This record gives sequence, C-alpha cells and structure tokens, in this order.
Amino acid sequence: MIILNVVWYVENSVEKQHMMGWLEEFLPNTFVVCEERAANEVAIFVCEINRLFDWVKVNRLKRNYPNSIIVPIVAVHLTYSTGIAIELNLQALLIKPLQKQKFLRIVKKLFTSFKEKHAHTLTMLELSQQIAQDHTSPFREAFLRRLIRGEIENEQEIIQASSFVSTDCIPNLVFLIQGYIDVNHNRPVPEDASSIITNVFRQYFADKAPLSFLNFERYLLLLMRIPNDYTSFKHWAEGVLCLHEVIEVLKKDHSIHLFIGIGGVFHQSLQVKESYSQARKARRKPPVDNIHIRFYEDLTKHEQLQKALHYIEEHYDKQITISDVANYINFSSTHFSRLFKKETGRNFVDYVAFTRIIKTLPFLRKYDYTIEKISASSGFNTPNYYSLTFKKYVGLSPTEYRNTKEILFK
Repeated sequence: MIILNVVWYVENSVEKQHMMGWLEEFLPNTFVVCEERAANEVAIFVCEINRLFDWVKVNRLKRNYPNSIIVPIVAVHLTYSTGIAIELNLQALLIKPLQKQKFLRIVKKLFTSFKEKHAHTLTMLELSQQIAQDHTSPFREAFLRRLIRGEIENEQEIIQASSFVSTDCIPNLVFLIQGYIDVNHNRPVPEDASSIITNVFRQYFADKAPLSFLNFERYLLLLMRIPNDYTSFKHWAEGVLCLHEVIEVLKKDHSIHLFIGIGGVFHQSLQVKESYSQARKARRKPPVDNIHIRFYEDLTKHEQLQKALHYIEEHYDKQITISDVANYINFSSTHFSRLFKKETGRNFVDYVAFTRIIKTLPFLRKYDYTIEKISASSGFNTPNYYSLTFKKYVGLSPTEYRNTKEILFK
C-alpha cells in the first residue's frame, strides 16, 4: 500500500482541516501528516502563499527535496506572482478560495503520476487546464488585470503567460462598459445582467475575435483582439455591425442598455494599458452620433479645443454662451463654431446640453433630489426644458431613468 507523507505549511487551521478531510475521503489511509525534518525522500508539501516571501520557502523546499511534490495555495491578492511557479517548475498550483473538486482533481492527477512511477513534469499549460482553462481561469484573469494596469514590464512575462493565455488571445483593444436595466417595461428584471451581457457578446463575436472580460463592480472591461489588419475598431465594419447587434439585442430582449467607451488599438501587448486609459476617458465624454458608443479617437486632440471643453465642464451649471467660450480661448465666435463642430461632431448647443445631462445622472441615481432642483443646479432654464432635453438624448424621461436599475458587475 502506498503511503505519502504530507507536510503542511497552512496558517488557516480551518482550511487545513478541510483539505485533510478531503484527502482522507478521497484516498483513506494513504496520507500521513509529518514534520519537515521527518519527511522521507518523497513527500507532499502544501504551502500557503500569503506573502511574497513565502515563495522563498517554496524555493528552499524545492532545492532540499527535489523529488517532492509541492502544492502552493496562493492568496487572491498574490495571483500576479504565480509566474514563479513556472520558474520553479512546480507540478501543481491552487488559487484561493479553495474548492474541493479542483483540489481533488489535482491530487488525483499527482497521485496517479506518482503511482505510475515515471518522471513526468507538468507544464504550466497542464496546470492551468487543471484549474479551469477558460476565460474564468485565475491565471488568465490575474495576467490580464496586470496587463491593463501596466504592471507587466517586459515581453518575457508575456511569453511565460502563453501557457494559459495564447498569443492570439492577448487583447489589443479595450472596451469599458456600463449600463442599466429598464424596469419600466412589464417584463422580469434579469437576475444576472453581467452574465447575460458577456454571453451575448460571446455569441456574436464567437468566430470573429477572442474576448475576455474583467469585472470592476461599476463597470465591465471587454478585452478584444481584433484582426491585425485594422488600426481602429471603427474601421472594422464586421465588428462594428456585431457591436450594434449586441446593443440592440440586449435592449430589446433583456431591457439592458449599454454605454461603452472604446479605446484605440495597440498591437504591442505592453501598450494595451493605453487602450484601457483611453476607454475610460471616452466613456466620460458626449458621444458623436450614437449614445451607446463613444470612441476615444473621436475626442479632439486640438489643445485649444480641449481647453474649451474643460471650461464647459467646469461651468456647465452657468448660462454660458458660445461667445463666452470662444473669448476664453481667444477665438472669434465664427471660427470657434466651425472648429467646434469639426472637432467634436456636435454643435456647441448640443454639446453643452449633453454635458449637462451627463452631469445630472448621479443626482438622479444616488440622491432623492426633485427634478426642479436638479434642472436649476445644472444650467437648464426650466424643469420642463430639462425633461424634454433629457428625453431627447437618453430616450427616457428623468423620472423613468431614476427608476432604472444600475448594473453592478460582480
């Protein structure tokens, strides 16, 4: 009968008891708890990784017990460090929170390998397959979060990640998605709008572009890799058509209204963080021709116009005129009017009105202010004018919008 010694470096006694129970249930009388100094040549070391320094202990164990099996259990906040497992050529890896099925799946594979007595080292690809090799993999998610935050510093890290995120799936474009559910219709409110959104996107882009999603509670990031022939999502007609279909299907079938900021395309992987930054900026600006979609490339790069737009955002609650803003940047009103339309895609009055509408959304959603108070504090002459303008741009009245449900992406 095979007996394997298990050495535990697990601070959480509850988790330790769970794992010991799972092992006993899976293979009774097979695993024996022992101390490191009493471990035989072949042993299993289960090590919690709660601090970066814990990897030093793992490295020491790997060196002192070359024939042992080391199973790190990595805390969520340290998933970015799992690349160390590649360097140490470890045979297994777990990510918290622990799940019985995944734990036993790894145990079964390691035990079978040991029983067959052949030297087989699991690749990182096999490891990631053990822990759900798909878009929900903690390896994949941790890597993508680091990528869009600019925490990946060199191409070597990207090469190492290729075992759980293939090169063809590394994004070159970021969408920032927010939305609400229109509960004014007489239809059931979706319980998991986030899943519905991701499923519809996957359905329409299934054979067109690899997709990944990252949840940030108040917004969802869609990471996409569009064909290398395109330097802008706007120029990819098939993709734009699919995006419009996704928006319409979600609205029509699920009462889900999306509002999307789209960054630029960056074919250099280390620059994808720029697309994320651009998507954030685009989401906060008035759209050019579609209320649901805002492209960063549509934002003006003209320095004086940028100064003018900043002035509008700072003084939206005042009765500002085109002459006021033109004088602020030392332009004539006529020249400013033509340039404004060219650079923003909207005339001055429309842009100011849309900016004011955007500024009022938090007051409708978060506070119980009256329509009269909101309209008066946001530069509209009358509550009726505010309501008519709101309906024109948003498609709902302020009261109807107030009754919608913001989507939280958990």
